[in-house]
Amino acid sequence: MTLMMSGLDCHRAPLDQRQRLAFSQSLAEEFLRWLHAQPGVEGCVLLSTCNRTELYINGSAETPWRLLCRGAGIPEREMESYFTTRCGMDAARHLMEVSCGLHSQILGEDQIITQVRKAMELAQEVKTADPTLSALFRGAVTAGKRARTEVSVSRGNPSMGSRCRDVLNRELGTLEGKRILVIGNGQMGRLAAQLLQQAGASVSVTLRTYRHGETVVPSGCRTVNYEDRVTALENMDALVSATTSPHYTLTAEQLRQVQNPPRVAVDLAVPRDIDPACADIILCYDTDSLGSAGPGSPEELEAMGAIAAQELERFAQWQKRQKIAKKAPKFPLFVDLTGKKVVLVGGGTIASRRIATLRLFGCEIEVIAPELKCSPEGLCWKRRKYAPGDLKGAYLAIAATSSREVNHQVCLDAGELGIPVSVADCEGECTFYFPAICTGENLIAGVVSGGKDHHRTARAAQAIRRTLEELE
Repeated sequence: MTLMMSGLDCHRAPLDQRQRLAFSQSLAEEFLRWLHAQPGVEGCVLLSTCNRTELYINGSAETPWRLLCRGAGIPEREMESYFTTRCGMDAARHLMEVSCGLHSQILGEDQIITQVRKAMELAQEVKTADPTLSALFRGAVTAGKRARTEVSVSRGNPSMGSRCRDVLNRELGTLEGKRILVIGNGQMGRLAAQLLQQAGASVSVTLRTYRHGETVVPSGCRTVNYEDRVTALENMDALVSATTSPHYTLTAEQLRQVQNPPRVAVDLAVPRDIDPACADIILCYDTDSLGSAGPGSPEELEAMGAIAAQELERFAQWQKRQKIAKKAPKFPLFVDLTGKKVVLVGGGTIASRRIATLRLFGCEIEVIAPELKCSPEGLCWKRRKYAPGDLKGAYLAIAATSSREVNHQVCLDAGELGIPVSVADCEGECTFYFPAICTGENLIAGVVSGGKDHHRTARAAQAIRRTLEELE
């Protein structure tokens, strides 16, 4: 398998082209599911921000940018020149540097850390992040956090929000007492509103709905119903818009209805929130025209680069360990489980499948889980969380919870006791693979695929079962 990435960003593609490949969360979920079903795609993660869209793939698929265009319904020939493609450790190095803020418009921009983390979490939620991409993105988040805490950037807390504040301060002469409307109460909108209010501006923030205890409004800011945003623009000094809306939050036609419109508007959204035609009426900035805060000092660049290199080396070492773990296949040893104790930690769908299989072999099944999806009949069910000592006396151990931490602890405890263990979410921690079972008259076969390609395993098991049936 090969790690690959293709991406376009603010340094190579103008905003008009970047916004064609900007994904909302719902669109990103749909795209990732579609992509994961494509031939050769073992894992995929999509990083989509105001400044970049990057697709990371692990597998043997075709070039990521082609899949990205195809999934977005955009002709490949129109976008090819804007993409950069990297493979292997070059792709991994790039993500480490991106997360450190080395490729942002503003050096050390701290929002990119959150964006990288959320990209990983979304892929894990829709089950498209394989172990390699999960490890890579975890390392990138760590690199970003280290860069944020270990490197002192001379411009304070760098972000698009702070750049917006600085530009408005320059255009208005001062922010003290200036009236500013911020459309959008997401992460970027709240940050911009907070920074402007702290600089002395009188800030109003739009809300679509207000739920007490759920909606967070920056301290000191007023609120305006989103539907009243055009009316609220009257006598404002400036407008900032930062939503994820697929439509304009302000059109030129709406702006012409305002008798005393703002002097300047800043659009922090991609795709754009503010109709470009508004630039014929008032001064408008978008994420590109805001510009950068400078390239950074040689010391800052060197320190961030060193952090990215260190986390890249850790990822490389992780990959080496995985290759060693996968060097030899598991030997298919058939054992008698009659009367022997098998401890299974977990009670969800995967655990229930394991239990159904184990019931065939006469073993004593002890299940440790707060909840259980299958019938507890015939089981010793300890209705609680896993605790140290729970593997005592076990012949086999199986970890099949939704918690990586718990599964890993079961692996460690089994290793200390010398008990064979199967870990559902990490093949590298398995000392045996739990097989798909195929039975016939006085015949039994088990099928595994190195803990990875479960669909292929299922197809093979079906074929073997048909063969065994024909032999009866």
